[in-house]
Amino acid sequence: MKKSNGFFLLSLLLAGLQNINAQQLQHPVSLSANSGSMTGSPTKFGGMAPDSRGWTDPALNHNKLLQQQSADGNYKLIGPYKVVGSQYLFGEHHKADMFTQEAKAYNIFVSYNTYNQEVEFYSTSNPATPLVREPGTVDSFTIHSNTELGISKNLRFIYGTALGSKDKFYYQEIFSGKKYSVYKRYKSDLGYVGTNLAQSELRQFDLQVDYYYTNNENNELKRIKPTASAVMKEFKDSKDLSQVVNNDEFIANPDDSFIKVFNYLNRAVKGF
Repeated sequence: MKKSNGFFLLSLLLAGLQNINAQQLQHPVSLSANSGSMTGSPTKFGGMAPDSRGWTDPALNHNKLLQQQSADGNYKLIGPYKVVGSQYLFGEHHKADMFTQEAKAYNIFVSYNTYNQEVEFYSTSNPATPLVREPGTVDSFTIHSNTELGISKNLRFIYGTALGSKDKFYYQEIFSGKKYSVYKRYKSDLGYVGTNLAQSELRQFDLQVDYYYTNNENNELKRIKPTASAVMKEFKDSKDLSQVVNNDEFIANPDDSFIKVFNYLNRAVKGF
């Protein structure tokens, strides 16, 4: 009987040790760019809980992932700040096409800097070191799809002046219609690193997303919030969108929701 009790206690002790080791020695896991796991709240074990908001822009998720993967000492110097993360959309070196006033380049590689809006490109003449095009010197460029990075389709960017904007930014074309079109703008700012407040000079690249639309009648680029109420209010004088717009759909995927709405608006325009 004593041997049985001793064996039982030993089994409990070993089970407890295994449970502690399983918690303390968690192996890192690979997260997909659109899993949402990088944007939730920290768990008691230091990991990130799933994001209850559902869909998140793949570029934002990729930016968060790069921030979390930045090791100590791996930073860029910008003025007085040490900046972690990446200012490049989906990282660097993407297969792309680029168009300028002087030339057209197909199947080259580009890196889109969302902090200063420069476009770096590689070609057969400069395969190792990129050449830099300042904002406005590239009319448009298209980053090819790459499912491993969460780029499900080609991303076409147009410089703002071609859309009636005076801002020195590139805008991703979400939907192009005969009258109404919708675009997305990426912009990186320097934000505080919430997990390291002791180093006042430490910053991180925070990627922000805004949506805009154009009306060919006035050639004006106008910002619009990705919510059902904002869209219905914006077009209340031209069309009743109450049966088309759904706030849950905008929360689930604003890109697809804008495509649905602007496709409807273009079909509803007389003469188009």
